[in-house]
Amino acid sequence: MTPQQLVAIDFFLSMHHYAPHAFPALAVWHDVNVLGRRYPVPKLDGLPKTDIVLDGWYPVGQYDRDAPSVGLRSFDAEQWNPYRHPGRPGRYARTTGGEQTVYFEEATQFEVDAEAACAFVTCSYDTVFMLDTQHRDAMDSAHFWLNEGIVKLPTGMAQRYQDMAKRGQYFARLAQRLNLTPAELDAHLVEKGIGDDEHQALLGYDTTQLSLFAEAA
Repeated sequence: MTPQQLVAIDFFLSMHHYAPHAFPALAVWHDVNVLGRRYPVPKLDGLPKTDIVLDGWYPVGQYDRDAPSVGLRSFDAEQWNPYRHPGRPGRYARTTGGEQTVYFEEATQFEVDAEAACAFVTCSYDTVFMLDTQHRDAMDSAHFWLNEGIVKLPTGMAQRYQDMAKRGQYFARLAQRLNLTPAELDAHLVEKGIGDDEHQALLGYDTTQLSLFAEAA
């Protein structure tokens, strides 16, 4: 695996609600490749593919129903950017949906600066760095990759990444508020889920209104 690939994985994993701390992928890579940690990998028999069961819908509001979430917005970066990056046009950026986020750059497709990734992974990220950042939220490393320009988002797609980040942060903070383990959080979401009818009602969908597409079919 190249540093460029590792950074891409770390960025996406940082936005997942099961990520335990900042730089989650780099921490595992450092454990194995530098500190020599080994994981037993049992051989398992293959299982047939099965359908994914829909357990229901979980109401989240605007990802603020039971816990706060700001996704890719970084208050720390907004305060420090005028000092650390004085030449930038602004302290922060906005998505195509108008939401304020950490500063980011765009490219024609999702892109990781290979040279910057290599320099950070092989020179900056050491054991001390790993231990220090294990006390920071996972989303902080997503902020870092964007704010430093190491990861660039596809042009016009920032809102989609913001939605991913807010979703992950919401469930991470929900688990923190309710003091739940990942397994307990899964059980909680299934237990508190709602059915299709209630879901459509929350969305304001009128089931009695005729669908022209359905009628035409």
